[in-house]
Amino acid sequence: MKVIAVSHGSYSKGLVDSVQMLVGEQENLVAYGLFATLTEQLEREVNDTSEGEEILFLTDLFHGSPFNAVVSLMRDHEFHHITGINIPLAVEVMMGRYADKSAEEICRGIMEAAPDTVKYVNDLFDDEEEEE
Repeated sequence: MKVIAVSHGSYSKGLVDSVQMLVGEQENLVAYGLFATLTEQLEREVNDTSEGEEILFLTDLFHGSPFNAVVSLMRDHEFHHITGINIPLAVEVMMGRYADKSAEEICRGIMEAAPDTVKYVNDLFDDEEEEE
């Protein structure tokens, strides 16, 4: 599973660095900050992912610009997206990968661990579709 952290400024880079300090070097864990070509960079990252490999995006703030950049890709690409991420929850994501959990299982676990802090964005889209 590829995990892509996206944030304002360099928060996502610090998040990835901190997680790797705690749980060791990680493959398929990348960070992107808010810069002019963010959406294009993220789409390239999605397109460069091996077929069949799950993708889990982690964003810092609900409705922030990085969140919106990831959401804009959800129309054309299938992946999972958690927003409101912090270091302890990012460590939890990595531990879920070690345990061979699916991206959805990891997201559900994160929601149980911090329901007032994070949102599973995929569920928000499912709720909107049900209302229509």
